[in-house]
Amino acid sequence: MLKKKSFLISTILVAIAAFALLSFPRFLSNDSENKDTQKVDKVMIIQDMKQILQDDNLIKQQFPAYKVLRTTQLDELKKQVTDGKADIGFAINDATHFTYYIKNSSLQDTRPAKFEDLMKKQYQAKEFKRHHYDATTIEAIYQTPIQSKTTVLGTDGSSNYYYTYALILLLYMMIMIYGNQVGVGVASEKSNRAIEILTTSTTSNTLIFGKVIAGAITGVLQTALMLGSFLLAYQVNADVWNHALDKFLHIPSIVLWTFALFGMLGYLLFNFLFGAIGALCSKVEEVNGATMPIQLLIIAVFILSYVSLQMPDTLLAKIVGFVPFTSWMCMFINVAVGSATVWEIIISWCLLAVTTIAMGILGARLYRRGTLSYGNTVSLKTIVQALRHHE
Repeated sequence: MLKKKSFLISTILVAIAAFALLSFPRFLSNDSENKDTQKVDKVMIIQDMKQILQDDNLIKQQFPAYKVLRTTQLDELKKQVTDGKADIGFAINDATHFTYYIKNSSLQDTRPAKFEDLMKKQYQAKEFKRHHYDATTIEAIYQTPIQSKTTVLGTDGSSNYYYTYALILLLYMMIMIYGNQVGVGVASEKSNRAIEILTTSTTSNTLIFGKVIAGAITGVLQTALMLGSFLLAYQVNADVWNHALDKFLHIPSIVLWTFALFGMLGYLLFNFLFGAIGALCSKVEEVNGATMPIQLLIIAVFILSYVSLQMPDTLLAKIVGFVPFTSWMCMFINVAVGSATVWEIIISWCLLAVTTIAMGILGARLYRRGTLSYGNTVSLKTIVQALRHHE
């Protein structure tokens, strides 16, 4: 698989895409970002017959990119906006009402909200003054923040949430993509009869273990190269992103080790199943349909893992952390959120390791039986018959 053009091309394309995506902000002009704060190149026209908002400096604080023009005629305001001589216009009816004029509106236009905020502050200041209140003191009271501090005595599950979710999504995609490739590879070997020569010259255990482990190494290598390209691209452009992703990359070593140990066993476990089912298929086209129950199981585990991530202290999270067909994804979630002890991790990993070896042996039996069987549609009956067959 390492020599396939598709493998090399997809890896290179993902690496290029990573650099292009993470480098994109670097190519954005700083002038466009500071346009509204440094350059005055737009025109705002205001009709204020009752002289509600007369301080142009206050307006420019809210609209620094606009030159402020005034008119006493509403028709003149509309004409200026319609002809494009003014970008926007405001007709102030009274202290609490205004009308906004623009030639072509857009969904992202925030200028009416800014002008509303400006008028609200102006109205409040006048009312405070009329009632002999100190506006500055009242504003300071309303704006006084309440400061808090959180001290985490155990594991900070909230900060671990995002990278934990990213890891379970990565593991899910690896098994779905590369597991299916193993099944398709076995089925294609069977369709061209090359597998018959292999099964007569070596043991089925050697064949399926070799194929699954080789496929696993290839998948891990390609995933590592892709992730490495993203990390390298981010490191090069970290200053452009203001180091926004740094907190998501500081993953505790215990979480990484648990992810590696459980993830690799789960990866092998399902690859054995994909390879065995692929051997039972007579045609490559049958693989997707035959492996659908396995794919549904993986999807179910992914959903359970998400539920465990949301509610880590529940009985469900404890149970799925020990069941071998779910622990490969769920146990390192419990570790990340701090709800797993050392002995729980050890017991869960041992159960998963034994199950993976057992599935490898069962997969080898299915593999041996399936490679010599042609023309049969894959069903639960054929699988049971294959498992009962003694070599």
